[in-house]
Amino acid sequence: MKPFKKKKVLIGTAVMMLIIFATACEYVNKQQHPAPVHLRVIWTEHPMEHAIISWTSLFESSQNIVYYDTVSRGGLPAKYSFEASSVRSGKVTMKPMDYEEGVPEGYYHHAELHRLLPGTAYFFMVENDGVFSDEYHFITAPADLENIRLLAGGDSRLGGEKPRYAGRTPHKERQRLKTLIGELVDEHPDIYAFVHGADYGTTADWRHLYWYFEDLQLATTAEGRILPMIISMGNHDTELGFFENFYLGDEINGRTAFNYFYSTHIGSDVSLITLNTEISLGGMQYHWLKEELPKLRADKRWMLVNYHKPAFPAVKDPDDYRFARVREYWVPLFDQHRPDLVIESDGHCLKRTLPILNGRLDPDGIVYIGEGGLGAPLREPDMTRWFMQGGFGAKEYHVWMIEIVYDQMHLSAIGIDGTVLDEYTIGK
Repeated sequence: MKPFKKKKVLIGTAVMMLIIFATACEYVNKQQHPAPVHLRVIWTEHPMEHAIISWTSLFESSQNIVYYDTVSRGGLPAKYSFEASSVRSGKVTMKPMDYEEGVPEGYYHHAELHRLLPGTAYFFMVENDGVFSDEYHFITAPADLENIRLLAGGDSRLGGEKPRYAGRTPHKERQRLKTLIGELVDEHPDIYAFVHGADYGTTADWRHLYWYFEDLQLATTAEGRILPMIISMGNHDTELGFFENFYLGDEINGRTAFNYFYSTHIGSDVSLITLNTEISLGGMQYHWLKEELPKLRADKRWMLVNYHKPAFPAVKDPDDYRFARVREYWVPLFDQHRPDLVIESDGHCLKRTLPILNGRLDPDGIVYIGEGGLGAPLREPDMTRWFMQGGFGAKEYHVWMIEIVYDQMHLSAIGIDGTVLDEYTIGK
């Protein structure tokens, strides 16, 4: 071999080895970082065409992207037709107790998907600086009302007389209920979203939200379907971590700051109003509700309302100001504009009132259900209260299934073991 050819071969070999070495280093570096976790889908105002993908990374990253498509791409990023970068990312606020309990530092990410098609499965995966999640999918809200099911419930925190921490004592009741949600979605593919009545953890500090998000993954089906959440805010959700990890998009958060009240339009015939009992019930929220109720009542066949603290509590003192003010500010508006169903939480029991109108039982009134049994310590409902007599109450963990067809809404309270605890039908 001539010297110059030998030199060329040696140079080529060296370059190839450098490329292989650089690629290997890059691969090893990526593998040192854990995959993204806590993937979830949030619905806000227009779930036929918009969704928010939120997730957690366990390391700081600058490239935070959702890849998505209407067909499965097998987790190959280059094959997805669409992508959306995170519009809000940052380090989750950590308190000394979070470090003491050993939860890892986390970084929140929120990306908005726009111009989606109604009633369509979207497959997606997320990236943090070259580290990728598995592929999951969700279904957007349908355009027309044929058969729509929603799940509802609240109060999935730990607590009680002997407080437990999920990092040391697994929250078995919450885990079982999340698993039940996934089973129900498998059984009823027309379940489109979960309406959450708030109080996700004991606090919204990271040591509690981290484990809530861990348990939430149990609701993902074996095929990777994630049920979108419609979120509300409760009295255990007031720490900064709630605002960091539950983002409603610039359209809502830009309009109402951190107030968390809005309407979700599920197809052309169903709207859900989410209210916030943890801020002033008067002022901006009251005036917004006063305008929103008549507008939706005139335009929608079915109108539902969801919030945390109950107007008609089955457990706590109804005369307590926290509940009396709901009856003072909101219930008169409900009585005037007649939402078809009101969902309440906070009490840690199962309840369903008979229809209520103008402070008394009335067949033309409004049914109030709840009252938060997604894993929080259970309490006994007081069945002697006038609004509970003739209704239903129990000290039971549960999920509500709300099935809506054109001329009726069927309610089923499903217990932790999958049995139906209560049923009720509202007709049109």
